[in-house]
Amino acid sequence: MDYKQDSSDILNGIKYGITYFTTLPIKLNYFDSNKKFYQGILLSLPLVGIILSSIISLCYIILPFYPIYNAILSSILYLFLTGFLHYEAVGDTIDGWYAALSKKDIYNIMHEPQIGSIGAITMISFMILEVSALVYCFYEDLYLVILLSFTLSRLTIYLALDFNFHHKSIFLLSLKDNNQKFLSLDILLSPLKILVNYILNKLETRLGFLNGDTLGFLIVTTEIIILNIGLLISFI
Repeated sequence: MDYKQDSSDILNGIKYGITYFTTLPIKLNYFDSNKKFYQGILLSLPLVGIILSSIISLCYIILPFYPIYNAILSSILYLFLTGFLHYEAVGDTIDGWYAALSKKDIYNIMHEPQIGSIGAITMISFMILEVSALVYCFYEDLYLVILLSFTLSRLTIYLALDFNFHHKSIFLLSLKDNNQKFLSLDILLSPLKILVNYILNKLETRLGFLNGDTLGFLIVTTEIIILNIGLLISFI
């Protein structure tokens, strides 16, 4: 007898997506990993961006310190709310990028528990860039830019599902197999898709595959780019 899929499967997928991409304490009950469940995970992506941007924006507003210090604390809080998940992916991706210059197994190097020196330096550099951009956005009251950055960067995962992934990336392959494409959303996100295609094509050419780490790298890179574009527009 086939398992009947209903709205609770989508809700479980959304809850799972929030717990997977953040450190927020969401209680999970028993769930079945079916098509609706994975669609729920995809629906959680923009929701995660909205939740995180709302939390740190509220933190900036209510903290009793000077604005610049509030902005720094709120920006660092964002990193902790994500569990540094995407930044670990940045370090692993850069390690793989330079490992491609040798004959080593790139996939295994990217999945080693430790991060190489170049990967660590790049990870810290990206972290400084993003925290600095967030601080400026808070100081200039550019809450919408932060919201767009966090939301659109996570929607890149939806766009990235057009690519192929390493055969060991079971989670991504499941998302890809159960994804329901929407033409209207693809058209709306077409400018973002250009950036996604450029970054992922570069990574795939260099590494020989795409996996969760490369998508984490994509999220962080997109966030930083959107934050800086928003700042540039505000200064015009």
